[in-house]
Amino acid sequence: MPTPAFPSYVAPVHARHGSYSPRYGWLLKTHLAVQDNPRVFATSRAIVELGAGKSAVASMRFWSSAFKLTDELRRGHGAASDVTPTARSRWLLHEDGADPYLEQDGSLFLLHWWLLAPPCLVPAWFYTFCLSPYARLEPGPLRDGVLRAAAAAHWQRLPTAGALHRDISCLIRMYTTGSPHEQPRATLEDLVDRPFSALGMMSVAPNGMVHLSPSAGARAPAAVVAYACLEYASRTTPGPGSISLGRLLHDDAGPGRVLRLQARSLRHALQAAATRHPQLALAETGGTEVLTFNRPPLALGWDVLDESYGRVRQRLGVHPEQDAPRIPAGSREEAPRV
Repeated sequence: MPTPAFPSYVAPVHARHGSYSPRYGWLLKTHLAVQDNPRVFATSRAIVELGAGKSAVASMRFWSSAFKLTDELRRGHGAASDVTPTARSRWLLHEDGADPYLEQDGSLFLLHWWLLAPPCLVPAWFYTFCLSPYARLEPGPLRDGVLRAAAAAHWQRLPTAGALHRDISCLIRMYTTGSPHEQPRATLEDLVDRPFSALGMMSVAPNGMVHLSPSAGARAPAAVVAYACLEYASRTTPGPGSISLGRLLHDDAGPGRVLRLQARSLRHALQAAATRHPQLALAETGGTEVLTFNRPPLALGWDVLDESYGRVRQRLGVHPEQDAPRIPAGSREEAPRV
């Protein structure tokens, strides 16, 4: 079996989160700060305006970029970056947006999908959800797998052991509620510190072993699943066409793996979305079950998603389907940071 390799859109950067997983309120705080002042991170006021310590502020900046909620543009050689909200950030986090306080689990599934979509700034996350053959998440095999995928992608510099340790620890912390000894405590701290644990992507067994769920996506709203499928289809089929359910379920970076969907849940979600949007349909072609779409899939995906949140684009006049997130300066291989 060939060694899987990171695709070209996975950036060879590690541990820029500073060992902080994203916390409740961080994305909204960052959105509001950069909306008012694109140069907030270039000033000493960032700590005051964001209400966090220096290392946490750097982590907030990283996670907003990793979720494709901010763009970073340098003014010139050696100059600090302007950090601005993307259209999808305005769509989601504006005070009259889709879900500024991330009160709906569907919004967390959506952010999880965006995190692993191109360009991806979290290789350990991408390996775990998209490339790894393991359901049991052990640091050693995960570390070795990331290194093999990086080598297979011909990265010039491989991540250090320390950087990978911080990545894997942060990844597991992000999606779990802690050890069995921690779980009987009140869950308020977990909700603040680990909002993505609500997705059920990972579970901790009584012996402390962490397992990756095969079916957490059954709880994802149909509109989010349909959007993810159509966004994924648009990467290879920008116009009207079709994509097989087999690809959606089993492709390395497809919705099945990223959202942890099984065939029944995927089919049920797409049938529900097609009932509301006749431009979508499930069909059988040559014995293969396919999702068909009679419009460009990315635009249709945003129509499905936006309608489920109350037509935010029309209300705010934003066009997140036109976003083209870039890998921030300094994130490419010629300037890695570990």
